[in-house]
Amino acid sequence: MSTEPDGQASTSVTPETSRRTFDGAPAPREDPRTLTVGFFGTSIMEHLEAVNAQMTTQANLPEVGSKITVESWAQRGWVHRLTLSLRAAWPHIAFDVHNHGEGGATSRDIAGIVEADRATTGTDYDLVFLGCGINDVWRRFQRRTHEAVDLEEYTRHLTGMLDQLSGYTRRIVVVSETPFGPIDDPVTVTSMNAELARYNAVAAQAAAAHGARYLDVWTPFTVAARHLAGDRGALWSDGVHLTELGDTVLLQRAEQLLAEHRIVEELLD
Repeated sequence: MSTEPDGQASTSVTPETSRRTFDGAPAPREDPRTLTVGFFGTSIMEHLEAVNAQMTTQANLPEVGSKITVESWAQRGWVHRLTLSLRAAWPHIAFDVHNHGEGGATSRDIAGIVEADRATTGTDYDLVFLGCGINDVWRRFQRRTHEAVDLEEYTRHLTGMLDQLSGYTRRIVVVSETPFGPIDDPVTVTSMNAELARYNAVAAQAAAAHGARYLDVWTPFTVAARHLAGDRGALWSDGVHLTELGDTVLLQRAEQLLAEHRIVEELLD
């Protein structure tokens, strides 16, 4: 309070200001959202890697040339990396991921896996990635004809899986098979890819008929392979299984599809 020249008192008010600030822990969420994501496919989805804790602990790496024991197998590859990408982009969302990929599986085998999963777990999925066909074709060229699956049978299995999954899955993404590599060399690979392309065409049609998204990875793989023709091991480790670069090509396409169609956002809505 102060006194004016005429003797009258006046009051001045000073706005309140914070004396200090500090960072606090975020308030816990009582009911975090969870999205359940399933993957059904071949070794391209399963992608097993040998694990030893010492191999991944930066402060305790083994000496060069030393021997270690494989302690377990872990699923890595593009599915693992996509899971990390989703968790990084939506840290407030829990992603319950079920990777049912199986090495060597044909569409016949994967149809059985889908059936068994429903019968034993009864899991309802928010999002499912489904891919098959490469082993259906490969087995015939390996002369393992009793395991090979022709196009008619493949169509029947794929349609049946989409019919079943549509009953308890909110969004389905059908993933095209990656081509055999290296592209166009040798002649056998060209024949295998021509046959596999027919299976992918059926997959695209089946996806459209069931209101599912179709993830085309064939085109980017073909383009990348031709640009990297001088490096025969760039995308494939053995002509079928993917290297880290091959995994990255597939991962980027999956991330792009999810972003373009705002699939995660729609699921959260």
